[in-house]
Amino acid sequence: MPEREFSAHRRHLGAFGERVAASFLERNGVRVLGRNIRIGRGELDLIAVDRAGRFVVEVKSGTETLDEHPRWNFTDRKARQVVRMARSLGIRRVDLVTVVVGEDGVEIEWYPRVA
Repeated sequence: MPEREFSAHRRHLGAFGERVAASFLERNGVRVLGRNIRIGRGELDLIAVDRAGRFVVEVKSGTETLDEHPRWNFTDRKARQVVRMARSLGIRRVDLVTVVVGEDGVEIEWYPRVA
């Protein structure tokens, strides 16, 4: 796949994953307050609120292979970046939602308070 097509595919998969994650969270009693919030050079995928307060949700989407899962793309460096942006908004909680698209459908996992 040429680089341009690969980049477009990744953006499409990322946008799909964010929509799926937001819908999943809402079905689980969370209200999504904002999507794709720009903070300086970075971006917060979702800002949400539940009974405990506001929090940021980082969404990682992809296809699963034997040795790779989207959650491994949430590196320590990425966690520090998201925490820094969240704190600039007065938010201290960061959750991770992974969306895996496979032959059998879509699998969603929610990891509360990862950073």
